Amino acid sequence: MQMTQNILIIGAGIIGSALAYRLGQSGCTVTLLDPSSDGGTASGASFGWVNASYENPKPYYHLRRYAMDAWTRLLPDLPDLPFTQNGTLYADFYGIPLQTLFDEHTPWGYPFEWVTPDQIAALEPNLKDAPERALFCGIEAQILPDVAARVLRDAAESTTHIKTSATSLITKNGAIIGAQTPNGPLYADITILAAGTQTAALAETIDVAVPLDSPAGLLIHTKPTKPLISHTILTDGLHMQQRPDGTITAGGDFGGGSINDDPESGSKELFTRLQSALKTNSLEFSHYTLGIRPTPKDGMPIVGSPKRGLYITVMHSGATLAAGIAELATAEITAGHRDALLNTFHPDRFTA
Repeated sequence: MQMTQNILIIGAGIIGSALAYRLGQSGCTVTLLDPSSDGGTASGASFGWVNASYENPKPYYHLRRYAMDAWTRLLPDLPDLPFTQNGTLYADFYGIPLQTLFDEHTPWGYPFEWVTPDQIAALEPNLKDAPERALFCGIEAQILPDVAARVLRDAAESTTHIKTSATSLITKNGAIIGAQTPNGPLYADITILAAGTQTAALAETIDVAVPLDSPAGLLIHTKPTKPLISHTILTDGLHMQQRPDGTITAGGDFGGGSINDDPESGSKELFTRLQSALKTNSLEFSHYTLGIRPTPKDGMPIVGSPKRGLYITVMHSGATLAAGIAELATAEITAGHRDALLNTFHPDRFTA
């Protein structure tokens, strides 16, 4: 039986805003708590690559694959979502042989296809030093997570955005009943932690452990330029894509690494790699961003209720997962149905 509930979501990045949208659709009254209205700290510094090829034990692959389709389910009602199913060209994959990637994923139904140098040149004519063969996946996409978060938040029904932060969670008779803020308490039937790297500290206020790492992710951004890249491109030590405004965004790794330790020199190195990868002399460096990625210790999403009245959603990458997690979590919160896709990712796995 569907239950109308009063929901408090802490965090208005791409995860929290997607939850607000789906929960509002389901008839819940939602309060979205975030001191900023810009779409989230991590979301604003994300590469925004939507895929199911990265860090994939099979249960995680199936969750990511579901989430990719969930983005396309949003598009008819939210045409302003900055989501483009532009596909990805894999010329390299961070030390993992492309054949391994192909052999792991195609038996699961992932639509990888091998492409020849001529096909690579047709896909990306401005790419220098094309390999003898590469992988292409046409269903992968790019999204601007902070812009998407704002679109979702603004379209969310029965949702109020309060620009403040949560300082602790409130308990009563063993259940979480809301959050304390600098302006006083806010009460709710269900409190959802979608606060990225702040999730662990807030959960700790009610003695719930959320083991998180927070690796930095360095991205460089060029000034807008003519169309040079059509797809997301992965090469040796570089991933890049061109955004709708003409800027090119590029990074050096997805898991946190040495290039991020010194963003000033790291960004210069990335820009040199980018210039070397493309057939152009027109690139101009604009700026870099350094995003702190909320990454559970075991690399897998944390989604579920560790205590009555509390629901946790923290993961990397929110860009891929947000739409799917919002669907699945809404079904669990409003109708009591926990989809088998989520079984591997319950927070109780850290205390079992």
